[in-house]
Amino acid sequence: MTTPPEVKYTSTSLSLSSLITCFISCFVIVSCLLEGLCVTSKANALSQSATLSLDPLLWDHVVDLNEDFRILWKIINQDITFEIQARTLGYVGFGFSPDGNFAGSDIAIGWVDKGQTYFQDRHIKRNGDPEPIVDPSQDYILMWGYENRTHTVLRFRRKLDTCDPAHDIAITNDTMRLLYMYNERDPPHGSVKPGHLPNPASSFRPYRPIVLTQRPHIQFKHEEYVRILELRNEDVELPGADETLIWCKTFKLDDMKRKHHLIRYEPIYDSPASVHNLQHITLRECHGMHQELEEMAREQGRQCMGARDIPLACNAIVASWSRGSNSFTFPDETGYPMESRQAKYYLMETHYNNLQPDLTQLHANRQMADNSGLKIYFTHVLRRHDAGVLSIGE
Repeated sequence: MTTPPEVKYTSTSLSLSSLITCFISCFVIVSCLLEGLCVTSKANALSQSATLSLDPLLWDHVVDLNEDFRILWKIINQDITFEIQARTLGYVGFGFSPDGNFAGSDIAIGWVDKGQTYFQDRHIKRNGDPEPIVDPSQDYILMWGYENRTHTVLRFRRKLDTCDPAHDIAITNDTMRLLYMYNERDPPHGSVKPGHLPNPASSFRPYRPIVLTQRPHIQFKHEEYVRILELRNEDVELPGADETLIWCKTFKLDDMKRKHHLIRYEPIYDSPASVHNLQHITLRECHGMHQELEEMAREQGRQCMGARDIPLACNAIVASWSRGSNSFTFPDETGYPMESRQAKYYLMETHYNNLQPDLTQLHANRQMADNSGLKIYFTHVLRRHDAGVLSIGE
């Protein structure tokens, strides 16, 4: 039998194997390159997005004056920079009132129309006309402005004291009465003539008291071991025009079997009407087991006339909030000591005052009862130091 000729596949097999290996290697390399390019592109896109979303100006404070109007601000030396973010595509206004009324107010007005930003430093005369008129001296400086599909955003700056007492109000350490307004329409063609601002009287909102120069907030991280307790008044009838009410309500906190630290407190506003009626809130610590304290803790609360109606046992102040301020956070190494064996009763003294400014007359809905108070944050994880409160005066 003739042996068939030997067929040598070795060389051909090696070449095919090498070709396949080369093809696979090239595919892997190309895939890696493409994947790397894709990852790089995604990283660049995320980086650019993050860069665009970061604001080079770090704000010290952010406050929502209502659900449609937010202000942000920062103070550097003698300059203060504001940003307004308002849910409207019409004009907006922001400024200061000397007493909560229209007359004598200092206000900046701005809007965006067809991509053009208009911005003017204005004031309101003392003759009762609510339309702001343009100042001879423009002391509010526009930095930029724009609008999207829902909001108008304006950023501007001014001096704390513009040295224009005839038309501007100086920003001081006192509580400032913030005036703000917004409308769904723009003035026609950037006009500054009297009567061209659409419906100025109905565009104003009730003023908001705020201390603009208060220190920046300490960053507060709500850990899982931090407990929250709301101390609220119960259906307090708000005072009428130009009337004052001091209300005292006692709380019994008998579940702190061991020492805790109070580390933060902040006001609780029951409604927008509360903002304009609350003057200050003081939380007092009551020592001892007096029958009067037990009876007061079972009550809804009572009207009190200051120190003479407050039990002598409740003379230690734990927390104090005043109109225009926000929350208070203790430094990281400090907390105010609270323990039921030392103090079981706490008295909250709330001062209401209804000045009834003309701005509130624009809005007929008025709350008649209030349930505002203080929210306190405390923890059993003790800090290094106990805090105390020094009271000076009556």
